[in-house]
Amino acid sequence: MTLDVPARLGTLDRRGYPRITPIWFLYEDGTFYMTSIVGKRHVEDLRRDPRASIRVDIEDNAAVDGVRANRQIGGSGIAELRPDADGAWTRRITLKYVTGADAETRAAMRAAQQRIVILLAPERLELLHT
Repeated sequence: MTLDVPARLGTLDRRGYPRITPIWFLYEDGTFYMTSIVGKRHVEDLRRDPRASIRVDIEDNAAVDGVRANRQIGGSGIAELRPDADGAWTRRITLKYVTGADAETRAAMRAAQQRIVILLAPERLELLHT
């Protein structure tokens, strides 16, 4: 099953307050890969202070006894920023979320932008179920 819900990336702003950004991602070999446009506030937060957290949560569509089950995975660690010079990560991540006839066009458009790859390998993953 492909998990096509966005993650929530937590960064620290200039004053030390948390900033939460919804972001598309891929998870491979213990690392979350995300891309963003150069100059975005969360990217600048990470340039200044690479401490970050991530959370992905899924809520069931059907309720049982009035409650929809929720599962979360997340963690925190030190983020690394790399240029997405050839757009390969942006293309891969986009095609996870965008399907249909325009998927390749949209992926190519996004990959042509000046983007940064954000890598976050949490020190440990937390699994939560409700």
